[in-house]
Amino acid sequence: MLGADVIVPIPIVPGIPILAAMGALSTVLVNRDVSVFHDGLRPLMPSLRSGEMTRQQVAKISFSLALAFIWAFGLPYSVGFVIPLIYLVYIATDYIGVRLPAVYDRRWWQGRTNLLGVGGSLVLGALWGAGVALLLHYLAVGMDNLPVPMAAGTALFTAPVAQTFFLFPVLTTAYHFGFRPALVAFGAATIFWFVASQFAWALPSVWAFGAALLVMTVLLVREARSSGSSAGQVPAGWLTVDEDEEGAPSWASDADEDESEDAMFRDNVRRIKGNLPLIALLAGLGGAAYHWGVVAMDPLSSHLYAIGFVVPAAMVMLMWAFAFIPMKFTTAVVTGTMATGTFLEPVVAMVMHNVWAAAIGVAVLRVVEVFLLLAVIGWIERWPSIREVADVMRTAIFQVMEIGFLVGGALAAAAWAGTWGVGVVVAAWFLNIRAKSPVMPMSLGAIAALGVGVVVNLMAVLGLHLHL
Repeated sequence: MLGADVIVPIPIVPGIPILAAMGALSTVLVNRDVSVFHDGLRPLMPSLRSGEMTRQQVAKISFSLALAFIWAFGLPYSVGFVIPLIYLVYIATDYIGVRLPAVYDRRWWQGRTNLLGVGGSLVLGALWGAGVALLLHYLAVGMDNLPVPMAAGTALFTAPVAQTFFLFPVLTTAYHFGFRPALVAFGAATIFWFVASQFAWALPSVWAFGAALLVMTVLLVREARSSGSSAGQVPAGWLTVDEDEEGAPSWASDADEDESEDAMFRDNVRRIKGNLPLIALLAGLGGAAYHWGVVAMDPLSSHLYAIGFVVPAAMVMLMWAFAFIPMKFTTAVVTGTMATGTFLEPVVAMVMHNVWAAAIGVAVLRVVEVFLLLAVIGWIERWPSIREVADVMRTAIFQVMEIGFLVGGALAAAAWAGTWGVGVVVAAWFLNIRAKSPVMPMSLGAIAALGVGVVVNLMAVLGLHLHL
């Protein structure tokens, strides 16, 4: 048997201990500028180390990023009878870590400032992680005991996307390769869906996903080979031999710049490797949490894993990994600060047979990722099609989830408030557009549905009920 039996809402044990440990360690790593979760915060860390930006400036940016992700994405998909998202922990520990003091030209135990920063990180990070576990547990219990129970309905938020994730490679193909190749991918997915249904194969959506992914992969390999052959014909950086103002060949100065840049990248990777034991330890804790179903990396994989569909959940996370690894590895090499997660960790954790194997497997994976940083960046630069497809794949994933989660919000609202609830969710979508999207579109369906649930429960307290 793959994976684990998931218990929702998040159990007190192991929920509190493991999230407290992850909160404490992740905050320390952020405070020491070793590992940062949010992709928008990581590029600022070199400026913080060098003194170009103050800690208050970076903390202010981190707070705005954290606030947006927690209320508009992390929380709506973490309440009720679902696996909560890790964003609730790591986004906040990013802020706590950069807010607390640190001196980077001294070791963590040297000086009162560093001891204060590390000690405060341990305490505040642990309190935040434990608090998240407690809050989500009792919030779900409370939601289940309302006059109109809401906890079970939250699983409907992600239910439509659980059947339509085969569109991830279809839309990616459309964005990058064009309309006709996308029709081929969609046609292949449709045929495999019907065949799977005809022969009663489990999960037709998974077969459809595999067919569409195969078409996209074939197109990507063909394009990568073509671009690789073209790149191999003319060495990059040696296209011209113009002279600069001082009479030196310009390609010579370009080569010097490239060599300096390569040296900086190697130094950044050495910096990350110097902190590898703690990075691997945090990854191991995350592996245990993902395996137990204490947290998840995205709402869709959490839904699939919670209902026992381990392989489909892992396939979804592989798509996320392909879409984000080029960006995460690049920022790690450029900044010298490792990404706290690369979306591969849940894949390994979910397919393991027990929690110890999950923890060790993910820790080993993180070590391998660190040692492959430069090699992966080299492969991406050699085949730029990979980065281009990864970029559009992020867009495709987000757009499928936006529409799917809107439908899911409407389903949940209908379960709590009938057709009136559906109308509220649809109205919220258009009002949000009119207001220039103050709420993240991907979260709007869930937030609107939760609002519907609150209203019908308030009305129920007043003695007013909808006849569904």
